[in-house]
Amino acid sequence: METGKMTELEQRMTEDFIWAENAPEVQQNPEHFGKLVAVHHQRVLAVGKDRQALVQQAATAVGVPVEQFVVVLVPRPGLWETPH
Repeated sequence: METGKMTELEQRMTEDFIWAENAPEVQQNPEHFGKLVAVHHQRVLAVGKDRQALVQQAATAVGVPVEQFVVVLVPRPGLWETPH
């Protein structure tokens, strides 16, 4: 199977995902802890616990299809730390 280049949409969504997973303004915002965030062009457009409602809210806000959003879970601080 031959792999091709990513489309512009795939590239943008990959960049959005990497940004959302690493950006302090996403990962360290107390309003995001334990919730999902919908990201589009490195902007958080919606925050919540219901993925479907979240992407619909974001899609309505910017007028693009729900499939064009990256959704990531922002863990609570300390969730992945090992107790000493």
